This record gives sequence, structure tokens and C-alpha cells, in this order.
Amino acid sequence: MKTFPWTMKQRGVALLVVLWGCTLAAITLGALATSARVESTQARGQSLRLEAFYAAEAGIEHAVFMLNAREDTQRWIADGRAYGFRLGRADVQLDIGDEDGKVNLNTASPELIGRLLAASGVDASLVPRFQAAIARWGTRGHMQASLLLAKGGFSSIDELYRVPGISVDAVERIVPFLTLWTADPPNLAHAAPVVVAAVTGAGPEAARSYVDQVRALPPGASALPMLPGTGSGNAAKGFSGIVSITSRARLAEGPTLTLDVTLIMHSEPGNPRPYRIVRWAERSSEKNL
Repeated sequence: MKTFPWTMKQRGVALLVVLWGCTLAAITLGALATSARVESTQARGQSLRLEAFYAAEAGIEHAVFMLNAREDTQRWIADGRAYGFRLGRADVQLDIGDEDGKVNLNTASPELIGRLLAASGVDASLVPRFQAAIARWGTRGHMQASLLLAKGGFSSIDELYRVPGISVDAVERIVPFLTLWTADPPNLAHAAPVVVAAVTGAGPEAARSYVDQVRALPPGASALPMLPGTGSGNAAKGFSGIVSITSRARLAEGPTLTLDVTLIMHSEPGNPRPYRIVRWAERSSEKNL
């Protein structure tokens, strides 16, 4: 049979159309496969993050339970010492501190704030300027201590980040040692070495040694080691009922999620929880999934 030229051209065009169709189909399938992989990775990441979050939250609940344990030998102590446990695939690490071991941002003297800045490692040449900036901001309000919150210029610890004239690095150095929820001077039996050094004038090594001795005491011990330094300070056993808990949940194949929580260890009427949260901060350190 004789083939006419125009028929050959049609076949060529048809072949070209088929090839283009196959190419477009391959591109579309590749895009769909890539999108599916991305969605799968995102879903897995979200699942792991939720797992870490609930593990960290379980750490908060477990800490509250252990702080209320009836037996002295079982009860956890809120003096900054670390605790930990395994929950499913997560390692949960807890740091628990009584808020009475911190410096009240609204009632502390400017001199104590300056010593706290210096003890936390802020450059000595910057301390006077930062101290003055905090004092100016903090005295805007009427200084009057209540049972729970000292009424002053600061309504939250994170408000320090808004103070003009003080660096973010300096704020991050002192935030762990500040509170708004206790009216009395720091209880050094529950304080971190930076607070001990700021209050007593002790050097870093002496302050650390004192804190290590306190945290090495067994539950129920009555005596405390002698305070270091030459400045006056208070140290006493007991529990204020207001605690800060840092709960870190680490997953081997996922993120590390950290919850920084301040809570009052009694609930409001009608609240089934045995505590009331007054500060909640969440941080996440992602890994390649």
C-alpha cells in the first residue's frame, strides 16, 4: 500500500503528542511523589513534636505529684536539684526551684540588681547602665507587695526584653534568677549560685560550693551549711508553694522540647488541677527528621 506524505506527517505529530503527554505525566507524578514525601515528613515531624510536648507536660505533672509526696524520703526538693525519668521513647529531665530562692524584680534594690548582673557574667563596664535602665522601668509603678505579686513597674519577667538600654544577652543571663511572686528577700537555701553570690558577695566557687552542699543534703535534714561571703542573707528550710519547673523531653529521633513553667501549688475553687499556672514558656530544638 502506498503511504501518502500527509499521513506520515500525521503519524509524526501523533508520536510527538504522545511523547509530550508521557513527559507531562512523568513530571506530574514526580511532583505528586515529592509533595507526598514532604507531607509525610511534616506529619512525622508534627507527630514527634507532639510526643515530646506531652512527655514534657507529663514531667510537670509528675513533678507536682512528687513535690506533694507524703514521705520525706520520697518527696522531691525544690532547691534547684535535677530529677529525671524515662517515659516511652522520651528522656524527661526536670529542674525544680522554689521561687523564694530568686530575686524579686519589683522589690529588689538597684544595688542587688547590679550585683546580680555582675554575678551572672555581664561585662562590668555595662552593669551600671543596665542597672539604671531596669531601675527606671521598674519604678514607673507603685511599689506595694501583695501576698502573691509585688505591684510595680514589671507585670512579667519577660517584660525585661522591652526595657530600652539593656542588651538581650544581659536579660537572658538574669531572667532565670528573677521572680515576681515572692515578696521576701531570696531564701538562699533554694537559690542558684548566681543569686548566692549576688546576695552574699561570695565568689563563684564559694557560691557553687555552698549550693552543692545544700543540694547534697538528704530529704528531711535539719541543718544547713554556713553561708559564704561577707554579706547578709537568709537561708531556711521550707517550701513557699510557688515553684518554677523546667521540663525537657528528648527524643532520639526528633526534637527536644522544653517547658518553663511557674505554678502555685494550690488550685482555685472549681479547678480540678492541684496547682495554678502563672507563667508558661515553650521552646523547641528541632532535629533533621
